[in-house]
Amino acid sequence: MTDNNEEKLETVVYKPTVKEKKSISFVWILPLIVLSILGWVVYESYSKKGTNISVIFKSAEGLKEGVTPLEYRGLQLGKVTKIAINDLNSVKVNILVNSDVAKYVASEGASFWIKKPTVSLTKISGLGTILSGNKIEISPKYRNIKELEKVNPKYDFIGLDSKPDFDLDEKGYYVSILSSRADLVETETPIFFNKFQIGEIVSKEFRDESVYLKAYIYDKYNDLVNDSSSFVMNKALKVNFGASGMSLEVSSLYSALVGGITVQTPKKDAPKMSKDKYYVLYEDENDLLKKIFFNIKFSTAKGIGKDTVIMYKGIEVGKVEELHLGSDDVIVKAYLFENYKYLLTKNSKFYLEEAEIGLDGIKNLGTVVRGNYLSIDYKKGEESFFFEIEEKDSKKSFSSDVIVTLFSENLNSISNKSKIYFKNIEIGKVLDYTLTKDYKKVKIRAIIKRKYKKLINDKTLFYDMSSKLVELKDLDLNINNIGFKPLLDGAISLVDIKRNEKYTKKSFKLYSSYKDVEELKRVQTEGSFISAYFDNSFEIKENQSINYKNQEIGFVKSIKFDDKKSKVKMFIYSKYKKYITKKSRFYKKGVLKLDASLSGVLFELDNFSSLLNGSIKLDNSSNKSYKNYQIFSSKDSMQNSSNTIKIYFDDVEGLKTEFSKLTYKGVDVGKVTNISLNSKNKVLVKVQIFKDFEKFAKQGTTFYLKKPKLSLNQIENVGSTIMPINIGVQISKQRKVKTTFNGYDNLENVKKAEDGVILKVVSLHPSSVSEDAPIYYKNVQIGKVNKIGLSFDGSKVLLDCLIYNRYKHFVRTDSTFHDISGFKLKFSIFSGTEIKTNTFTSIIKGGLLVVTPYKYHNIATSKDTFILKEDLMEDWEKISPSIKIRD
Repeated sequence: MTDNNEEKLETVVYKPTVKEKKSISFVWILPLIVLSILGWVVYESYSKKGTNISVIFKSAEGLKEGVTPLEYRGLQLGKVTKIAINDLNSVKVNILVNSDVAKYVASEGASFWIKKPTVSLTKISGLGTILSGNKIEISPKYRNIKELEKVNPKYDFIGLDSKPDFDLDEKGYYVSILSSRADLVETETPIFFNKFQIGEIVSKEFRDESVYLKAYIYDKYNDLVNDSSSFVMNKALKVNFGASGMSLEVSSLYSALVGGITVQTPKKDAPKMSKDKYYVLYEDENDLLKKIFFNIKFSTAKGIGKDTVIMYKGIEVGKVEELHLGSDDVIVKAYLFENYKYLLTKNSKFYLEEAEIGLDGIKNLGTVVRGNYLSIDYKKGEESFFFEIEEKDSKKSFSSDVIVTLFSENLNSISNKSKIYFKNIEIGKVLDYTLTKDYKKVKIRAIIKRKYKKLINDKTLFYDMSSKLVELKDLDLNINNIGFKPLLDGAISLVDIKRNEKYTKKSFKLYSSYKDVEELKRVQTEGSFISAYFDNSFEIKENQSINYKNQEIGFVKSIKFDDKKSKVKMFIYSKYKKYITKKSRFYKKGVLKLDASLSGVLFELDNFSSLLNGSIKLDNSSNKSYKNYQIFSSKDSMQNSSNTIKIYFDDVEGLKTEFSKLTYKGVDVGKVTNISLNSKNKVLVKVQIFKDFEKFAKQGTTFYLKKPKLSLNQIENVGSTIMPINIGVQISKQRKVKTTFNGYDNLENVKKAEDGVILKVVSLHPSSVSEDAPIYYKNVQIGKVNKIGLSFDGSKVLLDCLIYNRYKHFVRTDSTFHDISGFKLKFSIFSGTEIKTNTFTSIIKGGLLVVTPYKYHNIATSKDTFILKEDLMEDWEKISPSIKIRD
């Protein structure tokens, strides 16, 4: 069995499969691809590497390595690769230029400059450089390919400060301008003609200590600029300081902000300007005027300098050109404009004007800000071109000036700086002073200006204004109120008693005070006596002055006392006697007057002389004649005697005596002088009328209290919420005189009393209408609601409506009244929301609207009653009947 099984088994042999192996593995494909890409990158980098050039600039401000681009008309041609110091005055900038444009950039004649952002009112450019930094711009010299073929390559350049001239449009109208100052003009500075911009500065270059500018004139304005044109810098803002204050002159708001150049073209038919010719830029219009030069000799250059102004009668006529130092003096070269050449005569004098600062003010205020100036005292004579400066304090007196000699017990504060005054006006000055030979007195020489010489005669009195500020002697107080400067520098004043007296005196006495002179003046002055009476309720003193319109016209000579009325003897100077008439009255001037209002509190103080002794005032405002002259205790007392009206009120809360005013059209025409209660519990208010008494004191005039009224739609008399209330007045056209009146509580009550018809309107529903609500006809107010009440049973609202007389014919018996108060809102899902309203006043106060039909009947009267309707009919605006007054 076993042998048989072994025979059945056969040996199986497997034959291997043989495959051919490839020579190159797929593993090497990826490195080959990477190698190919690197080779392509290297090739691209090499082919587009570009060309290196270098540009030297004065500054590398705003430039960044690897960031700052090189551009031509907005197209980037390269980029800055390196910035290094070239020398102490410049930097070297390396630029890698793209290979495809290298032949255009790296060529002879190419110009490079740094482009910076420009922001002004005329133009905004280069804003992109604010974030990225400045850019470098290039301008090639050639204009076409043929020119490029003749240009040699170049790799080192010197950068420009600004855009070159040859980069400008060849067809444009360009003007070359030369300036001596680099700070006056920048590129894009506007050029004006008659305050209208016609061009701008397009380039600026500094060389040879001058500034060369290129101006572009817009095409449509080419005919405004020609060879006769001149260019002047705008004085956009001119400031002048003087005694009258500060003044500002602005040529225009635009030029005040951006500056500019103004073109002046005297000849319209002149040829155009040449591009090769340079025109001077003048700093001032005066530089265009022809000048006449001359010399002035100074002992010192103190207070004088280049451009010092020369003035004649307040007008600038020239300037100082330059100063030259001599061995013993200073020679000033100056000029006058040709129009003022006639001022240069041998008799003309030049003076240096300087500011004089003292406690009483500043003289020549303008010199504090703009500096000193030269003034000319012009006199006719032969022509001269050389002068010597005259010292201000040592002007030679004219032959017609008056030299006076004064003798005083003491010099006090008198000095060489002391002035002579008449009525506080300077008329002369002190020349010198010395002791007399016996050493007992002081001799003072003074000069009086020729135009005031008529003030000097044998009756003239002189007194020392500065000897004492306050003098108390025998309980008699004397106050000197002349100011601080006379106290420091000394001052002398004169009193002119008789103008036509002869002048023969060689010397005068200098009195120590005005009080001494005043007594002499009264004794020497001619006049006459008049008598007046007063009621002894106030005090009058001898020697009290009598004044009329702030001028002393006399004084109180004596007083004769009496139990009832005392008699005053008054001396009136002859030249003022004409002002005393039968209508004249007198009153004692109060020392202090207090007047308060919303604008402030006014204190009115009398002059110092009256403050001490009091004064009597003459008044000629009355239209009545008086048998005797009377002196009242005050102005109010005087006016109350003739110019007072009486007004009765129910209540005068807020009305104050002496403070409340009577006002007409906003002007105070009177004041409240007395408030009292009469036997009928009425308040009696006495009001004094300042003037035009007959205008207000006549029948028909109405008076009302101007109480404050504050509401959403109205603000009136707001001042009365703080200050006392006033009384308002409405004058009448009637002529009959009346002095007693019934006053109204407010203006509305006056209006209620005015002519019109009262109509009854009944409302069956609550209404927002209030008193004083307007009544309209075609949106024109024709009346108002006077009163609102309820019916006896409370079911109805009763409205009393005033229709003004001039409109009452519009309301007929068949007219309808409609409530237009507030606004009405109608909401619907399908038709939407509708809001109806009338005037703003009707929203706040309410209001009524009257509609009259085409077929109307009689004019409504106070007997007619109307039902107030809630809604207006549709198209009511189209109802427009022609209504006649007598229909």
